[in-house]
Amino acid sequence: MRLGSRLRGEFPRGWWRSARWWITGIRELALSTVAAVVFVGEMVRVVRHRDEPLVISRLLGTFEGYVASLLVNGAGLGVLVAMAIEDGLPASPGAVGLTALLTAWCLLNIAVGAVVFVVVARSRIRQPMVWAELDFVEQHAPKYGRPPETLRSTGRSSFRTRRQRPDRSGR
Repeated sequence: MRLGSRLRGEFPRGWWRSARWWITGIRELALSTVAAVVFVGEMVRVVRHRDEPLVISRLLGTFEGYVASLLVNGAGLGVLVAMAIEDGLPASPGAVGLTALLTAWCLLNIAVGAVVFVVVARSRIRQPMVWAELDFVEQHAPKYGRPPETLRSTGRSSFRTRRQRPDRSGR
């Protein structure tokens, strides 16, 4: 599949004017990135059904959101550690509590994102044919309120079996 057709699938005509496109994309990515802790139940469900790609493919939130959560919260944890090393630990009890809360939040988000990432990667490696079928169906499903894509024909008007001979009557 060419890059242009992939981009047309992800960015439909008039996408910049579509409030639904913006709201759906931002909500899914932001919710998965910032609040992956909310999806602890989803993580447990994915772990329970780790050998069932159909269940895993129905994640609440996007896979990209979980990966973004892993990266963003890892960076956030790095910033917290750098601040603790650079400035020392905060002296006031409120600042210590806030730092501990932010550290726990980042660690939980990293744990949720990492578990989902590992389970999905393991499932994709072990069952590539099932995932190829699921990806094909998802690719041609309706996105952002658009009608579903239709399958393009192969260019041949009819397929001949091996025993059929071409019509040589000149028509």
